[in-house]
Amino acid sequence: MFVGLREIGSAKGRFGLIIGVVGLITLLVVMLTGLTAGLGKQNTSALEALEPESVVFSDMDDPSYTTSRIDSADVQAGDVPLGTGQTLLSREDGTEESVAILGLPEGTTLPSGDVLGDEVIASASLGLEVGEELTVGGAPMTVGGTAEDLEYSHSPVLWAPTADWQAAMHTDAQGTVLLASDGRGMPLEDSFNALPAYGSEQGSLLMIQGFLYIIAALVIVAFLTVWTMQRTRDLAILKAIGASNGYLRKDALGQSAIVLGVGVLVGTGVAVGLGRLLGGAVPFTLTTLTTVGPPLLIWALGLAGALFATRSITKVEPQLALGGIA
Repeated sequence: MFVGLREIGSAKGRFGLIIGVVGLITLLVVMLTGLTAGLGKQNTSALEALEPESVVFSDMDDPSYTTSRIDSADVQAGDVPLGTGQTLLSREDGTEESVAILGLPEGTTLPSGDVLGDEVIASASLGLEVGEELTVGGAPMTVGGTAEDLEYSHSPVLWAPTADWQAAMHTDAQGTVLLASDGRGMPLEDSFNALPAYGSEQGSLLMIQGFLYIIAALVIVAFLTVWTMQRTRDLAILKAIGASNGYLRKDALGQSAIVLGVGVLVGTGVAVGLGRLLGGAVPFTLTTLTTVGPPLLIWALGLAGALFATRSITKVEPQLALGGIA
């Protein structure tokens, strides 16, 4: 690493440029990964909080939270019918907003620990007060309490007893899906694809992430290839005084690992800072998966690119040190 470290010190501008580009790519990937996770949570956090072993749809061949219908005859021992839907909430002052209404049998313990009675439990983000009278989907309801902020299909959740859910959704079904304890349905995470637009939304964002990783690898390879070509005569001199191909490649890879590592750390630090500043303004999620996984993958891809870019070191001839032709 002696040569690599001295080169970093003597060519601060070039290496600063590489660090800046790697940092920007890392920033983009981490931000997009956090946004993807945040948008996913806006779709599924209420369902995840229920922690069912499996989810049963009326049509398991074509599952859909929108069209599935559960009747009394479908409910088996240990099953909990869950009604899902989105509708309009009207307050006493005339203001309206879209909400997700999730219906469960009375006596069900909610994720917040509250036991659902004959009144609705509202997410805190709705700003409703206990005892407030509402009209949900044209049906009158009373707020019996507030709970942690959870969302379904990008809307804040209103937990309601099955009877209120039926009134709001104008149906006599017991629910849209069954939360089963015997595993006869599909795993919860697999059921997310039955949510409206969830699959296409997540698929599009993941595809963009994939393209960013490919772009990152190509850009890093291009930078390191050009840098290796520019130092050809220096490498020839080192070979002329006895440096082996193995030593020079290890030195170059070590240099690349340091530069990539600094760039990744800078980009990740900026992304985490921006994520904290954004707060609840956008659906951005900061977790170990979103802030550690992507930077490590970029670093690994960059190092793989460095392996490719430094292959030409073995082709450098010592004669170049004397002005010869390789």
